[in-house]
Amino acid sequence: MRYLLVDGSFVTASTLPNDIDLVLVLSLAHDLSADLPPKDYNLVSKKNVRKRFGFDIIAVRENTREYDEAVAFFQQIRGRRGLEKGILRLRL
Repeated sequence: MRYLLVDGSFVTASTLPNDIDLVLVLSLAHDLSADLPPKDYNLVSKKNVRKRFGFDIIAVRENTREYDEAVAFFQQIRGRRGLEKGILRLRL
């Protein structure tokens, strides 16, 4: 894993944060179709992460169209077309 992008109300000034969205950014060489051991699979499975932690998560490889789309999606501001917000980037 290269880094993690964090979005959602937990990274805002909201007094009642209620969601967190994560983008797990992997190296370009990472094979997203490879079989994972259960402990690793449970960390990237949308369904398992949502059920266990209440987070939304997606995994993308850096420098790809999917990465660009994920960043663009999470930088949107609802109801404010054309404006973008920052998202937290954690290097791991």
